[in-house]
Amino acid sequence: MPLVCPDGAVVAYAWKRQLAGQAGASAVDRTRLALKAFTDQKRRFFPHLEDEVLNHLHDGESGIAKRPRMPAGNGELEEKTLSEILKNLENEVPNMKISTYRRLDWSKRASSLASLMDDDFVDPSKELNLQNMGKLRPGSVTTPIDQVAVIELLVPSIFRVVVSLHPAGSVDPDAVAFFSPTEGGSYLHARGLSVHHVFKHVTEHADKALQYFISVEPSKALSMLLRWIADYQTLFAKLCSKCRRLLLMDKSLALLLPPVHRPYHQISSIGSDHQEAYHIGCSSYDA
Repeated sequence: MPLVCPDGAVVAYAWKRQLAGQAGASAVDRTRLALKAFTDQKRRFFPHLEDEVLNHLHDGESGIAKRPRMPAGNGELEEKTLSEILKNLENEVPNMKISTYRRLDWSKRASSLASLMDDDFVDPSKELNLQNMGKLRPGSVTTPIDQVAVIELLVPSIFRVVVSLHPAGSVDPDAVAFFSPTEGGSYLHARGLSVHHVFKHVTEHADKALQYFISVEPSKALSMLLRWIADYQTLFAKLCSKCRRLLLMDKSLALLLPPVHRPYHQISSIGSDHQEAYHIGCSSYDA
């Protein structure tokens, strides 16, 4: 069970143990928080450094990291606020349901989905009814934009993604996790892990993508992350760009898995035929 602080923040189990004085946080958590702290301090005290790096890259000089290449159309959008980012995303991906929550509201929402896990077979009509209930819940409409701390992205029958914002109401994502649309329970939060191996692998890859977006262009990290997530609408349909197969055996798990990696160093237009997808063994990220 994760620890829920008085302000509604969900603390991962590893941090709960640390707070109790039993053990330290995991290496992944320490690395994530250290990178975020470094990035925040750099933006606060040395804002000119980011501009210099970007200018060098535009001039053709070598740099440590390359800016993700955004589609020409997306680059022209004005997305300075959270509401603008979500509105543009909703227009670009109409079949992806976008909901916003306070942290405590999301905890209640996640627990209400737990009934899905009690059934051996999930009736599609039941799943659709629960999704409609989520759309009609009061919090989905009345959550003030400056109090939004959790964004839920749902593509029916494909995935449910939970994105955490810190601080609430900002455009600064600090965690992301993928789940099956039929999962429910207290572990459904931005630092949780799915019970399905497919979504566990996608979440691990999403963590790397998030840190990459934050490191190269913090002000647009949320926008780039959400559009990158939208590419996973083809998770169970897109063939691997290398081996041209849909399923490939994961030898460590002895399971057939679809291409769970999507490149994040360049972002193609949503719905583009040029989207790339790779199995774990075929991806350059495994090198």
